[in-house]
Amino acid sequence: MEPNRDRFETREVFVFNDLYGIDRTKWDSIKEFVKVVRTTDKKGSAKAPTVDTSYYISSKSMNAKSYNNGIRAHWSIENSLHYVKDVTFAEDASLIRTGSAPTNFSIIRNIAINLFGRLNFISFKQAIRMMGGDIQAIGKLLE
Repeated sequence: MEPNRDRFETREVFVFNDLYGIDRTKWDSIKEFVKVVRTTDKKGSAKAPTVDTSYYISSKSMNAKSYNNGIRAHWSIENSLHYVKDVTFAEDASLIRTGSAPTNFSIIRNIAINLFGRLNFISFKQAIRMMGGDIQAIGKLLE
């Protein structure tokens, strides 16, 4: 996916390791709190920039740059998976909404995404076109 060049984002990461007032009997593994402030400005927009603040609890001690890299990597993976599931598999448009069916179909989509990734398809749409109707080929993949 191409980066959005019409939008600028700045990040500030703050790490707090002063845990004064935290009940250590309930939260014994906490080492630090992390605050991430993202400011997004759309190029050429008259609207004020948007500011989003997120908070994290960590059982590790790291510097702000390490937290920033880890959080960005996590969301990169999360966003790319959501994009594939929503755009390619139309998960958000699905009418399957009752009982265990939504969870079960989500699991099936995850399995398909992992299998297609292991087979090095160029795109998931290509994989669906080539494998979608070939039950025998899909069965061989699951052996």
